[in-house]
Amino acid sequence: MPTARNMKYLILLLCCITALASCDDDTKICDQDTRTFANLRFRYPNPNNNNIEKDTALPKVTVFALGKDSLIKKRIGITGLQLPLDLGNDTSRFYFQTDSARVADTLTFAYRRQPHFVSAGCGVVMYFNIDSAWSTSHIIKSVQLSVKNITTINETHIILHF
Repeated sequence: MPTARNMKYLILLLCCITALASCDDDTKICDQDTRTFANLRFRYPNPNNNNIEKDTALPKVTVFALGKDSLIKKRIGITGLQLPLDLGNDTSRFYFQTDSARVADTLTFAYRRQPHFVSAGCGVVMYFNIDSAWSTSHIIKSVQLSVKNITTINETHIILHF
């Protein structure tokens, strides 16, 4: 028959085993998509109806963040982009060329950054709230903000009109 002292140790041991078994180490797995890029689409006026625009593919797109590495180089037939915004600044500028024979435009985005804790496994991601977006007018006619808050890449945030 176990003594009272042995029972205390047995109960303490069982409590420790239960506590360790119930701990979930969520630092190993992140099952969420934590990318928060600006998702862009391209639109041209419909030749059959000038009041309606349609999504379009561009012939040979080159894009790079000004002062940084290139993102896309002469990619053919894309209908949209996902642009990473600068995590350390409140603006991002991009060189945007629709075709190697056309003059390039400069896209500029001004935004507010907000760190957001997702989980121990995913860590912290940066959310963005776009205040304004504009471009030079060589090829791009206008920039439309369709969703200002960037918390996922699953929405179209910006529409470029050509």
